Amino acid sequence: MKPDQVLLQYFQNLSDIDKALSYVQHDAKFIAAFEKESNRHYFYGTYCGIEGVRTLLSKFQKDLDTQDFEIRKILADETTAFAWGRFKHRIRPTGKMFESYWAVVCEVEDGKIKYFRGFEDTGALEAAYRAD
Repeated sequence: MKPDQVLLQYFQNLSDIDKALSYVQHDAKFIAAFEKESNRHYFYGTYCGIEGVRTLLSKFQKDLDTQDFEIRKILADETTAFAWGRFKHRIRPTGKMFESYWAVVCEVEDGKIKYFRGFEDTGALEAAYRAD
């Protein structure tokens, strides 16, 4: 499977963590906004391996009620895919909406994601978690 198809299948199966993880290599590295963990938000950091990615996806599933997820475009070559779009999530702990453009770059090897880095409006994310 080509990198753009692998990334698309991963996205399309995010509601089923085990199915999404079937597109992830056992030694994958996923970076959520920032490489290092931060007290600014508990999503941030680097997640390694299947269990690390499971932890990240579990955090998303627990807190994010996806209202809309749009893939505007996916570009790819033989080993890399780049995608961007928009999303809207209701944040379960606060009830606030988190809307952002997003971008992802990933490297695929043997039909599975080896490296994944996501970019989004972290200020909007942090604001949506603040209790007013």
